[in-house]
Amino acid sequence: MTTASVPAEQPAPSAMANRPIVVGLDGSPSALIALDWAAAEARTRGCGLTLVFAHPGESHSLAVLDVAPQELADDVFDEALDRLAAGGYGDLQVRTALRFGMAPRILLRASLRSPMLVVGRQGLGKLAELVMGSTSLACATHTRVPLTVVPDAWKPPIRPRRCILLGVDGSAPGDAAVEYAFSLAADRGARIVAVHAMELPLGYPADRPLRPDVARYEEAAARIFSDSLGSWRAKYPEVDVTTAVEYGHPAPALAEYAAGADLAVIGGRGHGRVTGMLLGSSARSILRRMPIPVTVIRDKRPGR
Repeated sequence: MTTASVPAEQPAPSAMANRPIVVGLDGSPSALIALDWAAAEARTRGCGLTLVFAHPGESHSLAVLDVAPQELADDVFDEALDRLAAGGYGDLQVRTALRFGMAPRILLRASLRSPMLVVGRQGLGKLAELVMGSTSLACATHTRVPLTVVPDAWKPPIRPRRCILLGVDGSAPGDAAVEYAFSLAADRGARIVAVHAMELPLGYPADRPLRPDVARYEEAAARIFSDSLGSWRAKYPEVDVTTAVEYGHPAPALAEYAAGADLAVIGGRGHGRVTGMLLGSSARSILRRMPIPVTVIRDKRPGR
């Protein structure tokens, strides 16, 4: 099982704004799709990219491939640079870095002074969670900066939808996600669709109508929206916000709205050191299911 805790020290967000976005590469198609998204994001932000390839080192030799680490990294970087050029991003400032060690730890350290870490979703399945812990899951669990996980099937939209999908649950990590979503929406001229999923009590009969319970659930959701969004709506009055309440698990609830959004933003949480147990189960399910990129925002409070 992979663990990947990193030092908490990092510059203030304002100091990181124009620094390059860090992208994790491993030679997989999933990583190249993540690179496509990161390149578009870098152009929008006016920053560059740092492409990081993590080699596990001598203790995890790739002798079966009979390829030296530097040669392997060069092949990965050349493919990435060719893809950037073919996609019209050849003018971006790009740095490459070969580092030795386990990928999650390498990427997390490399991103400490970056505005964002971007990885592909490959390896987020149940087996990866329970047995070895994927790079993307480990990064989502321990990241100190915004982390965007790009699904394998993502393709650049013909035109931006200018909509950010926000998962709202009223938790402290969720509050950090709300702040990020409003700031991003204001900067991009985008609207927000805020979704709160009300999970029905365990054993609630499927054939039982929600009323009169629905009124109680909707009142609770209204309080959560008011508490979570109220101050940010006041700070960013120019941002158009639509709220929606769905009944059931958060992952399918958010996925229902994904077709109309460019990006989903969710909060992350955690209190321990074991990979996969730090990230909430709802967040893990969302990362597995969403057909659009998902940005995970961790709680900013010290020790979280």
